[in-house]
This record gives sequence, C-alpha cells and structure tokens, in this order.
Amino acid sequence: MSTCGDNSKIFQDIQNFIQDYDLNKDYSVTSSEIYQSFLKKMNGDSLKASQAAGVLCSTVDMDNDGKFSYYEISKYCADQAKKQIEQNAETAALADVEALLLRLDKDKDKKLNKTEFVKFFKEQGYNPYSDPDYVLKIIDLDKDGYVSASELQEWFKQKRLAYARGPIC
Repeated sequence: MSTCGDNSKIFQDIQNFIQDYDLNKDYSVTSSEIYQSFLKKMNGDSLKASQAAGVLCSTVDMDNDGKFSYYEISKYCADQAKKQIEQNAETAALADVEALLLRLDKDKDKKLNKTEFVKFFKEQGYNPYSDPDYVLKIIDLDKDGYVSASELQEWFKQKRLAYARGPIC
C-alpha cells in the first residue's frame, strides 16, 4: 500500500504506462493499443498477446468502454497493492513478532510480560498518557496477563490489513 509520499511515484508509473502503451499519442490507451504493444513484446505471438491483452482489459477497463482511464489504472494499481499486502500480512507479522521478541523478550519465554510490554508500548510512540494496561488487555486475547507470540502476530497482521484497507492519501 502506498503512503501519501509514495503517490508521486505511483502517478509517475501510471503516466509512464500511458506513454508506453498510448501508441497514437491521444492520451488514452485502448484495448487495441494494449494488444499491439503486447504483440510486439511477445515477438508476434498473436495468441499470447490476445490472451494477455484480454485479461488486462477485462481486469482494468471497469466501464468496458475499450479504454483505460487514469482512474481505472490507478484503482487497479491500488487494488493490486492491497491484495499484495493482505497476502503478505501473515508472513510479515511473523517477522515483526520474531524481531520484537528478540529485542524485548528479556526472559526468552516467547511472550511479553507487563514490563516488557510497557517498553514496547513506549517504543511504538503511544501517547504516554494512554493506559498501557488497557492496550495490553486488547492485545492479550487469552487474558493471561502476557502477550504471546501468536497474539502479537495477530495484532501486527490486523494492523497491516487495516493499513491496506485505508485510504491512499
């Protein structure tokens, strides 16, 4: 998922896509131009070019007018980025947890006690006037007073998924 600072890169990528595939330079990309571009890139293999163009057009051309608008391309890119984040959320959350436990789990029991959790809480930049006990209760799903690796993993995963569903800017 992109942040506001990344939007200029996304904008540039979309502009480059339009420039690359807009063969007649009319500032729109048609399904025919996509096919012609793919045909060239696929060394004249019309079947592969047709299939690839068909998939792309059916996926990106939301209003089925045979053209790719800037909105359609950017929506497609944003949707793909969200899907990628969702697919990687579990793995990334596990990596986050492993790194966190290596750093904060002083007694190496693969869970954070209250002291360890408060340190994590402060490192995350939470408001110092917030109640770490309250946050601990939210993350501590089994209510045993500790935050286990699996509870941390679920929390990190949910944060990543929420980020993926949020607005680009």
